[in-house]
Amino acid sequence: MLLEKEVDKDQPLFFFLEVSFYTFHQNIRFDIFAVVKYPIYIITIISICLFCFSCKTDPDFSQTRIAYNVLVDPSTDDYDVFIMDLEGGNPINISNNQSLDWVYSAYGDKLYVISDRDTCNRCYFLYETDAKGSYWNRISQTLIQDSWVSIRTKGTEIIIKPFGKSNEPFQIIDLSGNTLSKVNPNMDYFNDPCFSPDGKSIVFRGYNGDVSKSNEAELYSYHLETGEKNRITKYADSSSTFGHYQYHASPPRWNKHLNKITYSSSSNGESNIKAIDLQKQEPKTLTQRNVKSIWHDISSNGKYMAYDGQLDFKADSTTSQIFIMDFDKRSSKKITVGHGYKQGPVFVAEK
Repeated sequence: MLLEKEVDKDQPLFFFLEVSFYTFHQNIRFDIFAVVKYPIYIITIISICLFCFSCKTDPDFSQTRIAYNVLVDPSTDDYDVFIMDLEGGNPINISNNQSLDWVYSAYGDKLYVISDRDTCNRCYFLYETDAKGSYWNRISQTLIQDSWVSIRTKGTEIIIKPFGKSNEPFQIIDLSGNTLSKVNPNMDYFNDPCFSPDGKSIVFRGYNGDVSKSNEAELYSYHLETGEKNRITKYADSSSTFGHYQYHASPPRWNKHLNKITYSSSSNGESNIKAIDLQKQEPKTLTQRNVKSIWHDISSNGKYMAYDGQLDFKADSTTSQIFIMDFDKRSSKKITVGHGYKQGPVFVAEK
């Protein structure tokens, strides 16, 4: 028998050391001759010790969580950014500021938020914070419009919609707010840009005509090097939107794992998130018909989709919840509770 005494098997490292030493003691004279003759034992033990201790002293604490926006006080237009785990547990307010904070995008453990905390009501700058809200750095040097933003080049470049007219060119800026380039799709209205996974193109909402009908905007792609522009979606003439936050095509996401562009479209009493590719194939509906779903995000690994939605289907509803969909299981569930607006979920890593 290798062992003839009790050892603590709940301590795998010390269990191995004790087994090794006891083996030496029973079968080999533990003297200089043994160490020289059987160096492989010593080397193996030392190697495993170093490996185990290195794992214990440098763990990876990162995890995926969901940031989302909550209307805390309708009377003062106070929106705060909350964060929770993928099951809806441990919700924490990381804003705690009597202003309008709205998270639009994330990269790693960094969140990108538009906020009017330093200006007048609904006069926005772009800020960076982390998943704990431990700091708030203003990025944009000038005011920006209420528009979704997107990040490329390993989190060093952001595309924004600067303050101005509805056809004000997009700007690609660095993390200090310096303008690197401008992007002008030459339309009457364009907003909500999103970089392609390779960063060479964007998809955005665009419209030619009465800019007060911006909810009728469709999705377009725009190649940043060639300037080639193509229409991606086409809203059916027989359909019609209803109520607030309804779109022909909502602010888009572009996930590399799905290799598709996702967006929400509202028609004839329904609002669903759809997926489409640049080959203009028929869009595929992702969400269930019993949830009026609008804003959403796809996890970096392409496994989950978080989205906000309403269950009562009233155009003037004042309650929306956050849902999560598991693409592998093809299942979806509500992960928030209570009344009030909970909107615009964004996946973020927390370390």
